[in-house]
Amino acid sequence: MEQLRMKGKRAAGMLAGLVLSCLATTVILLALAFVMLKLQPETGVIETAILVTYVLSCFIGGWYCGRKAQRRKFAWGMLLGVLYFLLLFLVSGMGDRTVQSGLLQSLTAFAVCAGGGMLGGMAAR
Repeated sequence: MEQLRMKGKRAAGMLAGLVLSCLATTVILLALAFVMLKLQPETGVIETAILVTYVLSCFIGGWYCGRKAQRRKFAWGMLLGVLYFLLLFLVSGMGDRTVQSGLLQSLTAFAVCAGGGMLGGMAAR
């Protein structure tokens, strides 16, 4: 019974961390949209800013999950980053029926999300 309750707490913590990551993404992307409107940066700058958004969002969610976890905080943070990437992949796939995103961009986004979440989990105390 105790193990079942712990699994429920871990799942709830992971879901809360994922929601926190999505909220952070929303805030950062709104700020980025405002900057893009005012400065009109080049495409390379925008792509880099989006990757930084992924890192920061996964870091925040990974930090939260790491705070909730008792052990292996880096693994919980990395799991959050992987789940965030899967959610991101599903949402972006719903907008574009053919999912024409390149393999290299997808692998980069996966590594950035997993790494950002892992760093967040490692930073948690």
